Amino acid sequence: MIPSPQAAPLLRIAAPPGTGKTTVLPHLVGLARGRAVVADIDEILEDGSLLGVPIAVPEAAPIWPAYDRLWSRIAGFVRRAGVPVILLVQVPDPGDPDGDGVLLGWELEDAVRGRRLRDRGEPETVIAGAREDAAVLRGLVPADRLLRSSETDTPEQAATGLWRLAEPLLPRG
Repeated sequence: MIPSPQAAPLLRIAAPPGTGKTTVLPHLVGLARGRAVVADIDEILEDGSLLGVPIAVPEAAPIWPAYDRLWSRIAGFVRRAGVPVILLVQVPDPGDPDGDGVLLGWELEDAVRGRRLRDRGEPETVIAGAREDAAVLRGLVPADRLLRSSETDTPEQAATGLWRLAEPLLPRG
């Protein structure tokens, strides 16, 4: 589905696993209230699955593009109504950096992200993949569209930093 030319903007905030997308979501929702719908693409998953199909596992990589298209369609419904959408997403493949909408980025030091992933029981392969995603992200997103958080940043501070990247790209209310 292609939104009409007058459709509201779509902003995608890409971050590797372990950066804090799920944790920062409620704070970003609060900042965007009345200006944009904010969603994390993992929100509709139940135990990492969609309708019983595992999505959040490395073996599902071949179906991730279809899952991303699903979210573009969901965002399109909202955008057609004139409401901007901010999606928290995984890092896109280097061959499709723009996808739909404007790509912003968010990263954290590799050691901090690795520690967070280990704390939630992720295997070393996931941690290595997140490190690779961070390197890809730095190559996809210009420095002025990339938030670099530190270990001491609270979720509220990270949400504020992300909002500062996104807010100028939204229509004035």
